[in-house]
Amino acid sequence: MGKKKTNKVNLIICGIAFIVMVFVLFSDGIDNIFNALKQMNPLFLVISVLCMVVYWFGEAVATHLAAKSLEPDTKFRTSLLVTMIGQYFNCITPFASGGQPMQVYTYMKNGLPLGSAMTALLSRFIVYQFTLTLYSIVFLIFKLSMFTEGELKPLTFLVIIGFIINTFVIVLLIMLAFFRKATNKIAHAVVKLLGKIHIIKDVDDKIEYIDKELAQYYENFLFIKSQPVMVLKMFIATVIQLLVYFSITYVIYLGFGMTKTDFFTIIACQAFVLMISSFVPLPGAMGAAEGSYAAFFKGIFGAHYTVVSTFIWRFLTFYLPILVGIVINLKMSRSGVDLNQAADIIKEQEEANER
Repeated sequence: MGKKKTNKVNLIICGIAFIVMVFVLFSDGIDNIFNALKQMNPLFLVISVLCMVVYWFGEAVATHLAAKSLEPDTKFRTSLLVTMIGQYFNCITPFASGGQPMQVYTYMKNGLPLGSAMTALLSRFIVYQFTLTLYSIVFLIFKLSMFTEGELKPLTFLVIIGFIINTFVIVLLIMLAFFRKATNKIAHAVVKLLGKIHIIKDVDDKIEYIDKELAQYYENFLFIKSQPVMVLKMFIATVIQLLVYFSITYVIYLGFGMTKTDFFTIIACQAFVLMISSFVPLPGAMGAAEGSYAAFFKGIFGAHYTVVSTFIWRFLTFYLPILVGIVINLKMSRSGVDLNQAADIIKEQEEANER
């Protein structure tokens, strides 16, 4: 299945998920839903939308810091465009895996060389993962004990799994930075083992591909180590960005006139939802995101507001980026830029550079 067709299928799946979510919303009773929505202060709804905008700008700022360090002529509007392209394709692909090739291609179409675009985005990914892991550690230490009893006990297991997966990524990145030879040997051994049990067919090609990828990550760490001030700025931007993202639910909570639950508890719950969602292999972790959100916040919002708050949160953090991304994608397509060809064009450019 081609990339364009795959993305269309993913969009259809997202559309079906939205219809199902609306169906679940109204199954709570149309009168109940409208009565709950009437209780929502419109000002706080606007603020929650602005939080998403700030989140996008935070992502753009962090990415732009790396891009501008590599290519000083890079415009911020280009990094903002790259961010929104990434948000869109990450939302409609499993494990948020589809954004980076599109982002690299968009940077290239706006004048950045392939190497600089990849370095900027990989640097961004590394800083984001470190920041998210630090947030996770803080929330696990101070708030996980609140959810280890009662109905939420099974979810704490999923939270820990999500944390372990994110931590594993960080461990791999650290190994790449400081134990390059050992990392290569481990990667080769894993590929050869997978070859022996017939999961991987062409072992030599896969090893060559992995060596190239590991070398790229290692080069990124060299770049990061040479730019401590830039990395600190990226870290601060990411801390603010994630804090604003985690705060969206708190804004929705205040919008319903509630004040009993403290800010730190609500953003901790939001972080736990993100940890669970991170390892679900569906576009936007559909089902798992909504289910874990409703479970964590049922005791905070109460039965009357849980379904509505889940819908508002999910629309802002998942469907809104898709809608904005569709508009941008259509606009770029009309100007002759086909993002669905990004992976093939990047591969051709890499092969040309090697020659």
